[in-house]
Amino acid sequence: MTTETTDIVLPLGSGSRYDNFELRMALRSIARYAVNIRNIYIVSATPPDWLCQVKILNIPDRHKHNKDANIIDKLLAAATLPELSSRFIFWSDDQAALHRFDAANLPVSCNMRKYEHFKAEKIWHRRMRNTFEYLQKNNIYLNCNFDTHLPMPMLKEQFCQIMQNTAYQQEPGYCVNTLYCGMSGLQGGVEQKLIKYTAETANKLHTLKQDKLFLGYNDAAMTSDLPRLLQEHFKEKCKYEK
Repeated sequence: MTTETTDIVLPLGSGSRYDNFELRMALRSIARYAVNIRNIYIVSATPPDWLCQVKILNIPDRHKHNKDANIIDKLLAAATLPELSSRFIFWSDDQAALHRFDAANLPVSCNMRKYEHFKAEKIWHRRMRNTFEYLQKNNIYLNCNFDTHLPMPMLKEQFCQIMQNTAYQQEPGYCVNTLYCGMSGLQGGVEQKLIKYTAETANKLHTLKQDKLFLGYNDAAMTSDLPRLLQEHFKEKCKYEK
């Protein structure tokens, strides 16, 4: 176990349908529940003007049909900074902590879906299949994937080496977490279902189901009761908001 402080890197897309509500909730959850964190890096060409006490890296989205390539560009921009902690956490705006967690010892998480569970009709599925195929060409055979939509710890030197030696910009691209973890030699981690509450439908919600450590959601859930529940749970502004 380590008690070193850890930086968080949060790539942010260009434009938010909900006026960066998701980012506010993510930052409030970090401010309330994270221990052993140091700096938060927001990587975006269009960061909201209410941010404070964060470090901003101006990196645009260059890849129109390759979302993961945009994410990798932004993570690389942060990971090549000498001042970034040697181990950092990749966090997305539509993820929130629901309980106290130790950023310095956050485990890798995995999802038990394998190659055959992904269908070529969907672009993200094609990207995942492409990732599995790339790993197999490198004699790496996984029985899981790591794109769990959860905060993911990464080693910056390892991340840079892997991504700088991979043509991740070529479509359909690669899924960033599975590519990184697979090439790092990881074969598994904490199963997603044990620590994550997933909200990805417009069905009416009654609770945040706080028996889980983290929440991961999508735009569909934003049309349910989820925004109200998040606002009630994280009422007060945090130090990262003006």
